[in-house]
Amino acid sequence: MIAQRPPAVVAAVFGLVAMIAWTLAVKYLAPWCWFLAERSAGRSPAAVPVMWDFWPLLHSTLAVALWRGWRRAWGLGLAVALAELAVVTVKFALFLRAPEWTFWKLLWFTNKVYVLLFFLWLAGWLLGPGRAALAPARREV
Repeated sequence: MIAQRPPAVVAAVFGLVAMIAWTLAVKYLAPWCWFLAERSAGRSPAAVPVMWDFWPLLHSTLAVALWRGWRRAWGLGLAVALAELAVVTVKFALFLRAPEWTFWKLLWFTNKVYVLLFFLWLAGWLLGPGRAALAPARREV
């Protein structure tokens, strides 16, 4: 059985679940709803503007690892946080060279701002008090 989860682990899992829901809504649900609305209105859009993104699968794995106290949760969390920070920083640099403030890009931008801030916090926590919070005594397996 797992000991009581540290508040930061609960916050991290909650933040990841919110991120997953937001990403799915912004990148999949909203584009499909727009496409169906356009078709219902008699217009013929060229394609569904889905922004393919498989990060939610990794984010859900990380959420489960943190929640269950997996042995490698700390390493997985740090690896995902650093990878996301690198990817989002590059995407922001490319975007801000020639910003395009359309509806879809604004949805993407707000999602990425959340991702950047969340993973900055997570990396900071993991490199500080998170190291002790995810110590072996707390782990399940």
